[in-house]
Amino acid sequence: MTPLRVSAATDAEVAGDIATVIASLPISLVGAESEQRGDLVAVHGGPGWPERTVECLLHRVRGLLIVHPTPVSPTDVPEVSFVPVVVDYRFAGNRALAAAAMAFDGWPAGAMIEVAAVVPDESSLEETLVDQLATLRRLGQPAVELHRLTWNGSGYYLRGSTNAGSPVLVSAHVSSGARPSLRVRGLAADSGVVLTLPDPGTARPAVLVNTTSTGATTTPTIWETSHRAAWRRLHTAVSGARLTNDLADLRADLILTGQILSTV
Repeated sequence: MTPLRVSAATDAEVAGDIATVIASLPISLVGAESEQRGDLVAVHGGPGWPERTVECLLHRVRGLLIVHPTPVSPTDVPEVSFVPVVVDYRFAGNRALAAAAMAFDGWPAGAMIEVAAVVPDESSLEETLVDQLATLRRLGQPAVELHRLTWNGSGYYLRGSTNAGSPVLVSAHVSSGARPSLRVRGLAADSGVVLTLPDPGTARPAVLVNTTSTGATTTPTIWETSHRAAWRRLHTAVSGARLTNDLADLRADLILTGQILSTV
């Protein structure tokens, strides 16, 4: 199997830790030569990322990865129907979400789900909300309603509900004294689920604890950063000639995000 060539602008390379990912997947990925555009291209998700995405699509790329997208209007998210696109979230791409989704399968409609984040500064709040909504979606519990309780320089509290009718509380706390993290907690009458996702910049694994009437079980750890998992997803999609739903899912989450940000 010939490795796919990866290219990225400096901002995307730094944000996505791309050099480290390529080094860890030498059979699948290699860096493109400086004068070449890669088979796979990383786009930084800062302001203007939809325009950069469209520009990349003008070239003969086989797949795109968008690193940490910031909120934009849902109508600005490009429609891409001919190459796979994967969104690389700080937390929502963690491989532990697959096991956690199984724990939330059949979650009671009246049981609470809480998604709480720690972020380094106020400028991270909007991007974090997008990541939290993507996390709920990948747990099989997408939010369909969201309302602001508080939003200020210290963080936010939002309440809403999932498509299955579960109440959901989404929050973020700004702290310079702790590494970024995300915790998902589900509380039902006779069971509980706690998923702790670390900053992908650390060497800590995610931790998933499932509690039932018979006791608590910690899921065996599968350690892989969100960045690495995202590139593996893109490689698999490109190799299998399969499109992805990431942009459509992002567009749906941005509708809720926009409703919240319009009231801040």
